[in-house]
Amino acid sequence: MRPSAAGMVLLIFLDLVSTFNAGCQEDDDIVNPIILGIRGHYGFIIPHSRAIAEISNSDPWGIEADLSWHLMRERIWKHCYCYPRTGFSLSYFNFDNPEIMGHSVAIYPYIEPFVRPQNKLSFSFRFGIGPAIVTKIYDAETNPDNFFFSDHLSFVVVLNAAINYRLNNRVNTRVAFNYNHISNGGLKEPNVGMNFPTLNAGFDYSFTEVRFPVRVKDTMRVLYTDKCWFDAYLLGTVKNAEKGEDQGYPVIGAGIYYNFLVGRIFALNAGTEWISDYSVKEKIRRLYSNNPEDAPDHNRAAFLVGLNLLFGRFSFIHQWGIYYYEPHPARNRAYQRYGLNFRFTESLYFGINIKSHGHVADLMDARLGIIF
Repeated sequence: MRPSAAGMVLLIFLDLVSTFNAGCQEDDDIVNPIILGIRGHYGFIIPHSRAIAEISNSDPWGIEADLSWHLMRERIWKHCYCYPRTGFSLSYFNFDNPEIMGHSVAIYPYIEPFVRPQNKLSFSFRFGIGPAIVTKIYDAETNPDNFFFSDHLSFVVVLNAAINYRLNNRVNTRVAFNYNHISNGGLKEPNVGMNFPTLNAGFDYSFTEVRFPVRVKDTMRVLYTDKCWFDAYLLGTVKNAEKGEDQGYPVIGAGIYYNFLVGRIFALNAGTEWISDYSVKEKIRRLYSNNPEDAPDHNRAAFLVGLNLLFGRFSFIHQWGIYYYEPHPARNRAYQRYGLNFRFTESLYFGINIKSHGHVADLMDARLGIIF
């Protein structure tokens, strides 16, 4: 499940690159520039749990290299009236505590819309998710203080806001703020995960001169003819019941939510989902081993509200949930979801989603959905 989930995200972005580079007949002469970026990071760790408070007093630093395409074609521009980049980033981070936390190496695909990149000064916003390797993990005997990570294979989620200054048609400098999260998505305990904001600075170099086409906004053009629609989905993953265990338990679920388009590429949504987490069932079985007749149900159900950012075949989703059925209480009654969906037909999509209680990831799931 873990490698296939990461692979799915990589395949999505490979399809994105190939689709965008295919282009349309009306602008076949436009070439999407290939750009190499280098930058350095420096930040701090958020002590979001008592379990990691004592070892959070460190200053992570890192280096990062990007390879991206700046998407110039008109059909992409019409979605957001912006020129986005998409590509892959390779990063290395030193967590300033080699004995306990060690280092990480991650590669993640991303998409990054740019606002007014034709100007000297521009702004951009990045979302990325992908696999990460961490060198130090929890071990009850040799590393009992590292509640951040319990598996060498984890996942990184990156949100980024950047200020860019273009020196010429090939070189761009930038200063940015990153919010980085690394965890195994709840697949193995302990899974407190690490949240570490960083400031970063660097430059981008284009192998060809970057010249942005001048286009006029057509505010009457309709991108999505349906103003309202439903999403229904099935989800699945695996989780451990307790820290240090290797046994995985299935997690299955289903949900439905209603979408209402409120802008060109922005939609609000509301719905409900049900989750049957068999790792929770196993915890309940152990807690009530002496009186199993009193054991509560392990199933949970919640209301969801959120928003979608629509970008062609892609949907970036952020939802807030609150349980209305939880016989066995979760870490928090409220939770958040962050996800990326890819629509491979008019009605069917698949995606990767992270569910977290506050700053602590509960699970990462793969999902298959239908739009109607």
